[in-house]
Amino acid sequence: MDSHRFELAGAAFEVAFERAPEGWVARIRREDSDTVHRVGFPDGPGYDPVDVRGSLIAGCEAAVANLTWAEPTRH
Repeated sequence: MDSHRFELAGAAFEVAFERAPEGWVARIRREDSDTVHRVGFPDGPGYDPVDVRGSLIAGCEAAVANLTWAEPTRH
């Protein structure tokens, strides 16, 4: 599945999708950060079987607000 780019609150994000045996995995990266979040979307209820990509994109865009984008600290 093709990746997706979007902007939210002035920040740009890129999402790469990967099919897994149990559903889909999305790797979400904010373009100004090295941090990558993996979000799982299990098969079953929750996304539209006619528009899986659109449903995954909507889920990722909704998830971004709840993810932490702080850079890792170095000790």
